[in-house]
Amino acid sequence: MSDLHPKMLFPLGTILLSPDAQSIFEAGDIDPQELLRRHVTGDWEESMDEDLRRASLAAIEDGGIIVSTWQIGGYTLWVRTDASRSSTVLDIPLDH
Repeated sequence: MSDLHPKMLFPLGTILLSPDAQSIFEAGDIDPQELLRRHVTGDWEESMDEDLRRASLAAIEDGGIIVSTWQIGGYTLWVRTDASRSSTVLDIPLDH
């Protein structure tokens, strides 16, 4: 039987949105709570870079920065939880 409520792997801390990320969410194409749920449970997008996936898995165990990326409307959205687990930032890199 599959787990309908996957376990949180780490705390998110304070959640912060960049103005660009907020614009994406205001467009209504994606629910930020769903991305955060997937980020914190390790349910990361298939298109996420494999090296980044491995680094984030290691960071969960070792206390490093955890990053997941999502392709949304032609943009790459980054979700980053800092090493102290005191904050998580949703942002779009400047090179979009």
